[in-house]
Amino acid sequence: MHVRSIMTAVAATTLTMTLGTTLVTGPAHAAGGTRTLSGPATGDPDAYLTYVGCADLLAPAAAPASRINLGPYTAPLGRRSLGLVPSGAGSAAGPYTAFGSLAGLDASVAVAATGGSSGVSWVMAVTRTSPPGTAWRGRAAVSAPAGSWTTVSSAALAYDWSLVDLASGTTVDRVGSATPAQFAADHGDGTGFAVTGFGCDGKAFNLDAVRASGSTFDFEGVALTTSVAAGRQQAEPGQDVELTGRVTDASGRVTGDPLVLESRAPGGQWSPVGKPVLAGRDGVARAVVPVTETTEFRWHRPESQYADEGWSDSVTVTVEKPQEPPAQQPDQPGQPGEPGQQDQQDQQDQQDQQDQQPDQQPSEAPTPQ
Repeated sequence: MHVRSIMTAVAATTLTMTLGTTLVTGPAHAAGGTRTLSGPATGDPDAYLTYVGCADLLAPAAAPASRINLGPYTAPLGRRSLGLVPSGAGSAAGPYTAFGSLAGLDASVAVAATGGSSGVSWVMAVTRTSPPGTAWRGRAAVSAPAGSWTTVSSAALAYDWSLVDLASGTTVDRVGSATPAQFAADHGDGTGFAVTGFGCDGKAFNLDAVRASGSTFDFEGVALTTSVAAGRQQAEPGQDVELTGRVTDASGRVTGDPLVLESRAPGGQWSPVGKPVLAGRDGVARAVVPVTETTEFRWHRPESQYADEGWSDSVTVTVEKPQEPPAQQPDQPGQPGEPGQQDQQDQQDQQDQQDQQPDQQPSEAPTPQ
């Protein structure tokens, strides 16, 4: 994630001010309302996150690293915020907002830093009292104590104002301290932009509930999708099956989030299978499990700093149990009064034995002479 540089905007507005025209055209308020972001990009040319020098608005500045995370503490909007990590001291990062009226400037940002953070707020405007090629520049130091969220409103800050030559960057005049509305009342209203940022001390901080150019920005989690696949969907009892899980973001990029495999008998309760599985170098989580009966599997993606928890669809591995041989039927006895099948067989065997024996006639006694 990257925070947009302000230098392109500054170069363009410097050119218009040098030519004596208005600093910026009226800011576009078409978006309006609360807009949920999953990173620093807003897609709005009149309201975006940028970085500037703490001592000099137009001096080179270093971009911070950014990430979405839970909290810290209780986020003003939703559950997450945008964390910014400066690359070093001397640069401030925060929202840029274009305005059509200095007197009506209404921009604010909520900031939290577990170690506290110091920053700066800049305002540049062209009014009826600023000669061609010059602009009024206001600077105010800001800070956020540790332990809670602090809301900083640009309209409530007292800025030290000076008239600067845009071609050389030199200070032409200084006119003291005043809020934007007070300054506009004394030196005329005008158009311009404001930047309020933190990290001048090099400490990490978080931003949320950014109100700028008619919109409110809420930083929340990234939308992720989890999918599941099985190495086989037909298995024998006790056979190993490989389950794979893949997590992708909205662009289809594999994120490699850790996953927990869950299983259940069809229609039963889901329960975890082992410990969380870390993704391999290809970003895919793998688990090999034995199956003894038909089982449904799915992957659970636990909640992370930058994404809500989620689940994949389920996949079913069917186990075909071997068929048992048919049971042997016992001999059926005959009906009452009738010989059974075994009795009939025994009688037939006896009859056959009798038929095979020779006839034995009784011997006759000899007739006496």
